[in-house]
Amino acid sequence: MSTQAPKRYSPLWVTLHWVIALLIFAAFYLGISTEGIPLVEKVGYLRWHMPLGFTVLALMLVRLFVRWRTPHPEAATVGNALLDKIGEWTHYLLYIFAILMPLTGLVLSATFNLAPVVFGGQGSLPRELSPMLHGLIDPLLALLILLHILAALYHQFIRKDNLLARMWYGK
Repeated sequence: MSTQAPKRYSPLWVTLHWVIALLIFAAFYLGISTEGIPLVEKVGYLRWHMPLGFTVLALMLVRLFVRWRTPHPEAATVGNALLDKIGEWTHYLLYIFAILMPLTGLVLSATFNLAPVVFGGQGSLPRELSPMLHGLIDPLLALLILLHILAALYHQFIRKDNLLARMWYGK
């Protein structure tokens, strides 16, 4: 039995990565779309935003389990210890913030009792509705995602090490 790390991620990893990425972008879009609109209109956006966030949380927990239980490629390197450490920590922080974001959304929903309003049509959104910690994590997660994308593009097009193939389907 070989103990050598695989060259690419498994199809399950790849699927989780891209599905979670799409869901996060959709949740970001819906969340940003609620800024500056009347409370009555926010309910329609939240009806989609909240389940997306919950789905991201569930899939991130599955992804963590898969990360701990299955082999994966060695970390990519750029040949610089500091930059490699930044890449490693960026991945850790992406996991942390991609889990914290929906968790703080759940706390926000519980704090303002949003589920009956958003999904049951009972009452209206409170005037004092504020994103609290959920809104503080938002730009940090967005920054980490941007850094992740830029690093992947750097590997693919400047280093030309075909890093993106590791997170896609194939042999």
